[in-house]
Amino acid sequence: MSFSSDEVNFLVYRYLQESGFLHSAYVFGIESHISQSNINGALVPPAALLTILQKGLLYTEVEWSVGEDGEVARPIEGLSLIDAVMPEVKPLKPIVKTEPGKPGAVDSSAPAGGNQNNNAKPEIKIEPGTGVAGSAGGNKTTGSTTGTSTPTDQSASEVDSSGNAANNAGGTYAGNNGAGSNQASTGGANSTSTPAGGDSAAPGASQKKSQNSNEAGSSSSGNAGNANATSTDDAASSTSTNGNSSTSSSVEQPTSGLTPAGGTVSTSNPDAAASGGASTAAGSKAPSGAVTIRVGAQGSNVQSGSSNAQSSAPSGTISSSTSGGAGTPAALVPMDIDENIEIPESKARVLRGHESEVFICAWNPSRDLLASGSGDSTARIWDMSDANTNSNQLVLRHCIQKGGAEVPSNKDVTSLDWNCDGSLLATGSYDGYARIWKTDGRLASTLGQHKGPIFALKWNKCGNYILSAGVDKTTIIWDASTGQCTQQFAFHSAPALDVDWQTNQAFASCSTDQRIHVCRLGVNEPIKTFKGHTNEVNAIKWCPQGQLLASCSDDMTLKIWSMNRDRCCHDLQAHSKEIYTIKWSPTGPGTNNPNTNLILASASFDSTVRLWDVERGSCIHTLTKHTEPVYSVAFSPDGKHLASGSFDKCVHIWSTQTGHLVHSYKGTGGIFEVCWNSKGTKVGASASDGSVFVLDLRKF
Repeated sequence: MSFSSDEVNFLVYRYLQESGFLHSAYVFGIESHISQSNINGALVPPAALLTILQKGLLYTEVEWSVGEDGEVARPIEGLSLIDAVMPEVKPLKPIVKTEPGKPGAVDSSAPAGGNQNNNAKPEIKIEPGTGVAGSAGGNKTTGSTTGTSTPTDQSASEVDSSGNAANNAGGTYAGNNGAGSNQASTGGANSTSTPAGGDSAAPGASQKKSQNSNEAGSSSSGNAGNANATSTDDAASSTSTNGNSSTSSSVEQPTSGLTPAGGTVSTSNPDAAASGGASTAAGSKAPSGAVTIRVGAQGSNVQSGSSNAQSSAPSGTISSSTSGGAGTPAALVPMDIDENIEIPESKARVLRGHESEVFICAWNPSRDLLASGSGDSTARIWDMSDANTNSNQLVLRHCIQKGGAEVPSNKDVTSLDWNCDGSLLATGSYDGYARIWKTDGRLASTLGQHKGPIFALKWNKCGNYILSAGVDKTTIIWDASTGQCTQQFAFHSAPALDVDWQTNQAFASCSTDQRIHVCRLGVNEPIKTFKGHTNEVNAIKWCPQGQLLASCSDDMTLKIWSMNRDRCCHDLQAHSKEIYTIKWSPTGPGTNNPNTNLILASASFDSTVRLWDVERGSCIHTLTKHTEPVYSVAFSPDGKHLASGSFDKCVHIWSTQTGHLVHSYKGTGGIFEVCWNSKGTKVGASASDGSVFVLDLRKF
C-alpha cells in the first residue's frame, strides 16, 4: 500500500469544498498545487476523505478489540477519531447496550475506573452497496431513508468537440423516449446529524469561484488579504442604506447525480440520486445548525444547513420610497406561498440527461431552443418548441487532444451565450477553451489562448466578436469568423470574473483584484478604471443604453458607475451578505419598453432580491421569499416580471411593479440559473442535481 502527498492534498481539498470552506479550499489548492496534479477528480466520489476515515476507524476498533489469539479481548464501540490517533491512550470504553425505547445501560463488566457513558452511541454499520459507514462515531443517528430512481429510456444526439456525431450521424434531434443507452442509478440516504456550534463565516464568492472544478482557480479569492483595504476613490457621491436583512439561511450541499425522467425517488432528499463525481454547493457559506452526512450508492455527501421555521406574512416584499440617504433598517420576514400561485407539474417540463450540476442555461433569441452547460463536460441544446413534445436534445461533448486522440476534457462547462440571430452558440469551459457550435451540434471553432478556466464569455451585438474572461487574469476578444485571438488584455492582477460589452468594440471587465477596467479594441491601455470596491467584484452589467455600469461585490455593496466620473454615482448598501449577480431591466429609453422606468435587480447570499431605482439611488422592493442564497435573476422581455432562482430549489416569478410573488415552482435541486425565452412565455432553469426544467407561463 502506498499513497502520495498529492493524493492526500486532493482529498483534503475536496473535503474543504464539500464542507463549504470555499476560500480555504482555494488557498489550500494554490499552496498545494492541486491544479498540477494528475488526479481525475471526476472519478473521485463525494466525501472520499470521510469514507476512508470511517474505514480506518473501523479497522482501529477491530485492532484494539481483538487480541493476539484472535479472541475479542476488549470490545470497543463508538471509538472517537481523536482516540484512534492516540494509540498510547487506548481508553477502555464500556460496551453500550440499548434496547428500543430504553436509555443506554453501561455493561457491568466495565472497569471501575472506566468512562461511564449513559448516552447510547450508535453502531457503525456499513450498508451493502454504500461502502460508507452509516454514522460517524459519536454522532446521534436521527433516522435513515433509502430509495431508488428508475430511469426511462432516453436517446440523444451526441456531438463531441471534434465535430463527430454519435448515435445520430445527421446531427438531428433524438427524442427522450427513443432508443439509446440507459443509465440506471440508485440512491440511498442514511442521515446522521451532529450539532454544529456557532456560525461560521467562511466566505464563498461566486459560482465561477466555487463550482466544484478540480482546478484550484475554480475557487478564486485573490487578494484575500486586501479584503478590508480601502481606496482613496472609495468615497461615493451618494450612499444609500435601505435596511439590512438578517434572514438566517443555510446552504445545501447537493449530490451531482440526477434522477432520470420518469424516475421516482423515495428518499426525503430528492438530490440523493447516485453520483459519479463530487458536487459542491457553489458559493455556499458555512452555516450554523445541523451537519448531515448523507450516504449514497457511491459515497456520502456532506450537507450543511439548518431548517428555519418560516412565519407567514401578508407580503413577500418590503418597499421603500426613500430617495437616497440612509434608511431605517427593517426586519425581512419571509412570506408563505399561496397555493394558488404554485405552478402545477403540468406546466413544467423537466429535462434529464446531464450527469452533474447544470451551471448555466440560455434561450436562443430566435427559436425555442434552450442551451445548458454542466459539470459533466457537456453542453446540451434542448428543442422546447410546442411542436416537439419529447424535449429532444443535442449533446455537445467538450473534448481535448490527448495522445493524438479526442478525449473528454472532464472539465465544467460554466458559461455559454447565443449570438444575436441565434445561429451560433459559444461555450466556455474550465479546460481553458472556448468553442463555437452550430445549432445542429456541429463544432465550428475552438478558441484556445487562455491558460486556465474560462469564467465568462459574451457575444457583441453585431455577432462578429466574442469576449472571454479567465483565471489567467486576462480578457480576450476573439474574431468569431476565424476563431483567432484579435486582442488579449492583461490589466488585472488576479482572475477576471466577468465581462460585458458596452459597444461592439468596448467592454468592461471585473476581477478578484477589486478593480473594474473599461477597454476598447485596438487600445493597449484601459480607457477607464473604476476603484472603490473593497472585495472581489463578482459581476458587472452595462445598462441598455451603455451609459451606466453596475457592479456587485463580496463587500456586500452594489455600485453604479459612469464614464463621466471617476467615483461611483451610487453606492447602494442594503444587502447583508455578498451580492452574487445583477441584471438591468429591458426598459427605459433606447429599449422596446421606452415608457417604463429603468430598474436594477440584485441577488444576494442573504437570500433576498432587491429592485433599485437607479436614478434616485433607492431600493424600491425587497423580495424576501427565498430561504437560501439567490444565484440568478432575469427580467421578462417586457420588464413586467422578474424570475429568481435560489439554492432553496425554488424559482419565483415576481411583479416588478408591486413586488408581489406571482408564480412559484420548486424543483429538485438548487437553482444556478434562470432565463426567459424571447416571447416571455417560458422560463428555463438549471439545477445542482443535473436537472433542467422549463416553466410554461401561458394560460395563467
